[in-house]
Amino acid sequence: MKKEILSVLAVCAVAFSLASCKSGTAEENGKSEQISSEAVTTAAEPEETEAEVTEEELVEPDYPVFNPNPNAITFNDSEDLYTAHCMAQKNFENDESNCRLSVAEYKGERQLKIEVLDFNEEKGMYKTPKIVFDMDELVGTENLSKVKSFSCDITQVAVGEFKGDDGEMMRVPGNLMGTFGSVVGEECKDWYQPAGSSNEYAQAEWNFEWEYLHVEGKWLLKGFVDGTTESTLVFMRWSIPNQADVYLDNITFYDEDGNSIPIVYKPGETPDDEGSEQPEEGETETADTSDETTEETAD
Repeated sequence: MKKEILSVLAVCAVAFSLASCKSGTAEENGKSEQISSEAVTTAAEPEETEAEVTEEELVEPDYPVFNPNPNAITFNDSEDLYTAHCMAQKNFENDESNCRLSVAEYKGERQLKIEVLDFNEEKGMYKTPKIVFDMDELVGTENLSKVKSFSCDITQVAVGEFKGDDGEMMRVPGNLMGTFGSVVGEECKDWYQPAGSSNEYAQAEWNFEWEYLHVEGKWLLKGFVDGTTESTLVFMRWSIPNQADVYLDNITFYDEDGNSIPIVYKPGETPDDEGSEQPEEGETETADTSDETTEETAD
């Protein structure tokens, strides 16, 4: 009897042991399947990568399409300079540069081209062009007092390369900075810079070979006097280290109501530059001082 009981207990113990082993294997298999599934899921997920940085391609802007006033000086009808000439007050021995003036086409537009010729070795800068227009010949000496404002289109084009701060050579126009001035008054001895965007204009281009600027100026405190023959409008661009040509176009004069004033000058006429009285030395020094101050900025 005891043997039978022991046999039954032995069988039960074996059965319990087998059930326990079976259960443990199932749990371990479940965990193993879960781990394997997680591993597959993780492997399937794409790895995050840093966003690629692409440099934006620069696109050259369109050159402006001019729609000049009917009374504007456009330089389209001849090779005439419309009285434009260098001031040459001190035979280019001061800060003024000698210039080659011509009518040339740029971007399909015939304009007054100013080639700056003189380079100051000591300062490492091209000197300042000072281009004079004879107002009495352009609008007529009897109409001078009507002139209250003007507008002009300016384009600067790279000729030589500019050396950047990183030493890279770039064919860009760089700084286009300067001002318009005028000789006014009954004795044509007063130097006056018209107010507005033409006064100390400033622009820069470091990506393309050209830059464009439209400027306007007004005579507010002083103005031209009828009957005078030495009243002038003067264009100046401050010194820069790189060589760049300047183009002027669509020079237009307006009365106090904003109406354009007709140009009476006829192309082909030769302006009488001899005896033309320029600003006195002290008055011109004001412009020179502005030049020197702006050169530091331009540099």
